[in-house]
Amino acid sequence: MWIIKVFRRLFGPLIGITFALTIFLTSLFGNYIVTLTLPFVTILHRHREWREIMDRVINFWMIVPMFFLRFVFGVKMRISGDYIYPEEPGIIIMNHRTRLDWLYFKLIIWRINPWLMTSYKIALKDLLRYVPGSGFGMQSLSYIFLKRDVKVDFPRISRTVDYYADMKRPYQILIFPEGTDKTAFTTRRSNEYAKKNNLPELQQLLYPRIAGFVHLVNKMKKNKYLTYIYDVTIAYPKNIVQSEVDLILKGQCSSVIHCHIKRIPISELPEGDEELGNWLLETWREKDETLIQFYNQRNKSKRKLDAAGGSRNLWVKDSNKQIFVLVFGFFFWIFVICTWVWHMTWMGAVRCSLLFLFLNYLYIYTRYGGLDTLLLDRWEIWRKRVSLHSHIV
Repeated sequence: MWIIKVFRRLFGPLIGITFALTIFLTSLFGNYIVTLTLPFVTILHRHREWREIMDRVINFWMIVPMFFLRFVFGVKMRISGDYIYPEEPGIIIMNHRTRLDWLYFKLIIWRINPWLMTSYKIALKDLLRYVPGSGFGMQSLSYIFLKRDVKVDFPRISRTVDYYADMKRPYQILIFPEGTDKTAFTTRRSNEYAKKNNLPELQQLLYPRIAGFVHLVNKMKKNKYLTYIYDVTIAYPKNIVQSEVDLILKGQCSSVIHCHIKRIPISELPEGDEELGNWLLETWREKDETLIQFYNQRNKSKRKLDAAGGSRNLWVKDSNKQIFVLVFGFFFWIFVICTWVWHMTWMGAVRCSLLFLFLNYLYIYTRYGGLDTLLLDRWEIWRKRVSLHSHIV
């Protein structure tokens, strides 16, 4: 074990760069495949079929970063609490300690139930849509990209929720109510907000942004597309690695992740907007107390989010089947990419396919601003035609 730790310490930057390069190349190939399937949406209007296939195929690609985290970076996890139902639409609210939380969350839901990989979506910063390679993949998955401007974000949330509901697939939407990760700067801003509004300062969290959460809940309830809220607390008992810069340039990531899940039926949520906002604030105060107790435990190896015990479920390791799929999926993608790159060195048709991909990028970003917007626009056109036809008939 100590040999592996020494290897990671000595070759951390090389491991991080290898991780980034592998993600970029595999996502580039995946994006090429996605563009080839777009006529199913733009011409044939097979929106639901295309959505189901993409949810499975693209999330099968997610095995690549998960393999690195689990077996190369050696991330360990302890997950406790309630089960997340993949067959029921829901909202997942989670604290945002680092910029890598959303990536670790993939490992978490994989361990709970791999099928959750095909049924969850994320609300992310709009800037992430422009990440080379994987940004286009996230657009293909119809993630919600937010600009922190209610005039832009609220219509975007509403359109996307309507789209999710019409796809007849029960998605669980992960949101970070804090809006950003916890740093010295964001902590200062949170404390200033608390002082201005006569609220107590939070020690381990930032104050959540209430308006976006309330809007999402109301929109999903209006669509009868919300069954549960999942209150997820994530913590790092040993080392906290803040950003993807450390992951890529230093080959570092948090070695141990703890996660606790609390499932809340929507029948237990208050009805009014103000009451719902107060509920979120109270949830965050309770979460802050939990994290204070967690980090006050001096013995890092004994830190637990469910310190009192009695959790309904406890997931501490992957099954043999899950491990097999991770290993098989990773080497499948490596084989595909090696084959693609090799053919690119001598086959003009393959080189032309890469040019075709970049021309598609240029067209989609120039006309629509992103693939996610193209998907919504084409879906809305299709829905209007279907509605008009049904009225005529």
